[in-house]
Amino acid sequence: MLDGEVLTNEEVKKDIRSFFKNPNHWAYQYGSPTPGCSLRSPYHKIQIEMLFEDKYFHWVTNRAIDELVSERFLKLKKKDVAHFVYRSDIRYIKREINRRCKIIERYSDPVITRAIGEYAELLFSFMFQLNGFKIIGENTNEYRGLRWEKTKHDLDFVVEKDFIAYGVEVKNTLSYMEEDEFEAKVEMCKFLGLTPLWILRNAPATQFERMKPYNGFILKFKTQIYPLGQEPLVRDIWEKMRIPASVWKKVPEKLEYLLLKQHEKRISR
Repeated sequence: MLDGEVLTNEEVKKDIRSFFKNPNHWAYQYGSPTPGCSLRSPYHKIQIEMLFEDKYFHWVTNRAIDELVSERFLKLKKKDVAHFVYRSDIRYIKREINRRCKIIERYSDPVITRAIGEYAELLFSFMFQLNGFKIIGENTNEYRGLRWEKTKHDLDFVVEKDFIAYGVEVKNTLSYMEEDEFEAKVEMCKFLGLTPLWILRNAPATQFERMKPYNGFILKFKTQIYPLGQEPLVRDIWEKMRIPASVWKKVPEKLEYLLLKQHEKRISR
């Protein structure tokens, strides 16, 4: 359970205020230095949600930000690509916002978003095959003669190992998996007789809990994955925004270990 569920909204707001006033705030401490992120920097709202996501759910952080804007501790600047907030006593912020808008435009380009989505699916398909999972289908809503027709959703993969079949969804996105998609695909797996397995950058604890009645599980990889050749973009994303992004050559052994550990649990059941 994240702190955002047990702390009061005032305590969450106090933590975010500290982020904008205290250079030693915990959110500045992890990872390598980020010269583009300081007390005087603008931050877009999704960025702050991710900076605080180990402590609070995205929606908890978002609500606190909105209240800090209404209380005039923060100012809000709406741009086409994102909504930015910054401390209300900061002047001459336009240039810094524009710099970040250009980075957002780069990583939001449809060519890039399609590439990182497909690259993550490719990496995890290799992971399955290297660890003895057989890929039965890709981008499919069918399994063993059954077809899901209640919605237009499909699954990224259907994989099998040791007589256990998994419906797999891979999401290499900054935001959480949408609730309606989450529910539809869990229901699809139940209908098709599959164990749901989501591989996500991050997810709220509520989604982890909702997988349990279906014997499903979530593998969380935390950092947004970029393909080889995107190192300059990833560097700018981190240095200007502290958004967790990295270039992967392969899936880390730790994730492979977690996959196999969860699979072994299901065999033993």
